[in-house]
Parts: sequence; C-alpha cells; structure tokens
Amino acid sequence: MRVPRFADRRSAAAFGLAALSGGLLFCAFPPVGAASLGFVGLIPFVWALRLRPEGRGRLSYSAGLVCWVPSLWFLSPVTVPGALMLAAYCALYFVPVGWVWGRFLTTWTPDKPGRAVRLVIGGAAWWCAVESVRGWMLTGFPWNYLGATQWENYALMQLASVGGVLLVSFVLVALNLGIAISLVSLAESVGRAGRARMHPELYAPILILAVAFTWGARELRRVGHAETRRLRVAVVQPLAANKWSEASARDNYRVLWELSDAALSLKPDLLIWPETALPDELRWSERAADLVRSLAAKGTPLLLGSLDFVPEEGQGPYDRVYFNSSFLVDRDGRLTGEYRKKHLVMFGEYMPFGDVFPFLRSLTPMPEDVTPGAGSGVLRVPGEDVGLGMLICFEDLMPYLARELVDEGADVFVNQTNDAWFDPLWGSWSHLANAVFRSVEQRRPTVRATNSGVSAWVDVRGVVRERIEDPTTGRVRLRGFKVFEVEVPADPETTFFHRYPRGFVWLSCGLSLLLVVRRRG
Repeated sequence: MRVPRFADRRSAAAFGLAALSGGLLFCAFPPVGAASLGFVGLIPFVWALRLRPEGRGRLSYSAGLVCWVPSLWFLSPVTVPGALMLAAYCALYFVPVGWVWGRFLTTWTPDKPGRAVRLVIGGAAWWCAVESVRGWMLTGFPWNYLGATQWENYALMQLASVGGVLLVSFVLVALNLGIAISLVSLAESVGRAGRARMHPELYAPILILAVAFTWGARELRRVGHAETRRLRVAVVQPLAANKWSEASARDNYRVLWELSDAALSLKPDLLIWPETALPDELRWSERAADLVRSLAAKGTPLLLGSLDFVPEEGQGPYDRVYFNSSFLVDRDGRLTGEYRKKHLVMFGEYMPFGDVFPFLRSLTPMPEDVTPGAGSGVLRVPGEDVGLGMLICFEDLMPYLARELVDEGADVFVNQTNDAWFDPLWGSWSHLANAVFRSVEQRRPTVRATNSGVSAWVDVRGVVRERIEDPTTGRVRLRGFKVFEVEVPADPETTFFHRYPRGFVWLSCGLSLLLVVRRRG
C-alpha cells in the first residue's frame, strides 16, 4: 500500500518547522510583542525549505496561515469571515518568497559560501519586494511588515528615515537567512572530512546590523537635539459604543461634553476628538452643532471626527453620498476646514460588488458605502502657525499619504481612529506598532486620538512619549482625556525616504536578481 506523502518523516518535520516559523512571527508582533523573535523567526522556515524544496509552495502557505490567522484575529469582533479571508489572502505572499528561496536552496551546498551570501542579500531583498507588493495590491494592506516588530527598538527603526519600514525588514530577514544558512552548513558538514570553512553569509548580516545600530543611535541623538516648539493638544478618549441607539447617543453627548469641558479648563491650543466621535452628522444635526459651538466658545479650536453626507442631485431625498470626515472648528464655532478620508478600508467602509451581490454586506457593519474624498489633507490651526496632516483610521499605515501631507505643509500628523471595533482584542496596539513608523519616515510628530485604544503622541524618532492610560495599571482601554505637550520641529527636515520613497523598493528588486543570475561555466 502506498504511504501518503505527508506521512514521510521529512515532510512532517518540514511542515512542523514551517508552522513553527509562522507561530514565531506572530509572537514577534503585538499582542505577544516578543520583538527579538523577528531576528530568528524565519530560521525554521529556511530549514523546512531545505528539507523539502519540492513542496515549497505548500510549506510557504502553511507558514503564512499560521502567522496571519492569529495576527488578524483581532478583526473577528467585526467579521469572522472577513478576518479569515484577509488572513488567507496575506498568507499567499509567503508563497513567492518560499518558492524562490527553496529553488535557490536546491542548487546550494555548504562548500559554496559565495552562493550563500547571494541568498542572504538577494533573499532579504526578495522578501522586501514581496512585502512592498502587498502594500499596494488591491488598494494596499501594509500591515505587519516584518520591520514593524521593532517598533520599540528605537535605534534600529531610524532606518525608516532612509528606506521606510521595509529597510528594517531587510536587516531582519538578512540576519535570519545568515543564521539559518550557517546552521544548515554546520549540520550538513558533520562527519565529513575537510577543513572548516568561513561563514561570510553570517558575517555580512551581522556587519549590516552593527552598522544599522550604530548609525541609528547617532540619529537618535541628533534628532533629539533639534530645536522644537510646543503645541498643547488635548485628546479626548470617550470609550463610546459603536452600535448607536438613542440612549447611547445621549450618553455619548454627555461624555463628550464632560471630558471636553474638563480638558478645556487646562487651556490647550487644540482639542481633538477621535474618528466619528459624534453620533450625528455635524453639518446636518442641530444637536451636534450646539454641542460643538458651546465648547468652541470656551476659546479653543476643535478638531472632531464625524460622518458627513451630501444629497445626490436628481435622486430621492434619502439618496446620499457619505464621507468619513474631520472638521476643524474655530473659537467662534465656525467650520474652517474639512478633510474627507481618501484611502478607504475595503470591506470596512465599502464593499466591492456590494450592489451586484447584496449578501456581501453581511460581512461588514457599514450599511452604506463611504466615498473617498479629494483635495488637501492639511488643516491649519486657527491662531497657530501649525499645519495638521490628517490621517483617518488606517490611513496612517500608508507612507504615500504621509509624504503627500508633508508636501502640503504638514507639521504634525493627526490620526483620528475608532479602534473600539476590535475590542477587547489587541488591534489598538497592533495599529500603534505599525503607525509609529510614519513619524520616523517623515520626521514629523504624530498625535493619535482613539475612541478606545492607545491615544498618544509620537515624536519624530518614533518614540511614544505619552498616552492616555491608568497610571497604576497601565490600562489604556478607558474613558478619559489628556493634554499632550507635543514637540513640533521648528525647522522640519526632509528625509531621504521622503525624497526617494520608492528608492529602496527598486533597490530590493535589483538585489533580488542575485537569486536568478547564474555564472556561465
């Protein structure tokens, strides 16, 4: 009787190693947050490809599923089918990585250190090239790039000012490959006669890592000594329910008033509410307008999140075009600026083919599609020479949006988000871990106002300086407010990444050729 292929011990071991890598990578991100696993998490995956290169497609997808299903499970309070579908999609990006790495490993032997170095450099570049594709394919999902595991490794994350978070990924993957290939070489050389060889495939990534840490530490000191000016920003975290009823709406109005009134007594320069903080559309609700005017009369401008709509011309009275908006209100209660979210979340704010297949709308809590906005994303604070670069919800994952805002004159990024959709899971922390890199890439501070999660401000080095939390327990899922003393650069710099945002992506594509170019013999 023919024994099933999976029953083969080498195949079983290979799949076990691939699954182990997926689990280690998941643990490198929040909620576990074992960032050191980012330096070694891919080693079992490389061993699996060495054991069974002919099954590299299945091994890669298995590793991807083990990594992504738990990583995206924080979306399950919103939609379980959507979370599983997105995880299955993201796991696909492991396949081209494993397929190319596995193919190269079939022609490598321990007596070829030169080819090992090519795998380390070219393989790390290929990983980054594939990650970059995930960042723009189907509107883009740049969530949990491997470099984001180092969101609290302040020296290493300064590389993002040169090549974005992908450059941090490159260093991590190169070290993973270098260690893995050296271990494979040592294991396969046991018992064989011959002189012990050097391991340049390990020395090269260690040297790269040492240079990255040294340069990053110097950047931390240099940027930390730059001249700044203070902007006192009060952030309100209302901990409001996402499913509205008239009773919950009244309660939310009360909470917004009480927290904002207390915050305004401290005389901040700006008061910020999170995304869609108002239960009603500001421009169409007298109740919402009265609350905002009453608070503005206390002498502080307000930046608040609200749904907005415009009636469709020529249609019925209930046909509307909706926008996810931020409104800036001056001290006289007048609307002085509006930003409409540009980069919408698929299945969250709009449903592809929802009009053709109405049953798809059961996968999202939004009853209507939101329309993307246009125009500048910078709002000027009344009475202050400060430009606010608006990033609503997951827009702070998009490096291209942050770059556009800097070109438009943004001095501070403002992220208004409602991470309460993911409560009580870890989506808020994951969101923060990915978002801090925008501050490093563009050298602009970020203020985050969340309904429930991690309301904080991040300096130009990517350091989370302050957040709303219980001072005793450190719990961040609470109702409250805080006034942040945000340090705004007096003379904002233009980073290399800002000038050449696709530079490292193209370099990665070029270095990936090391895996396919062969010498003629």
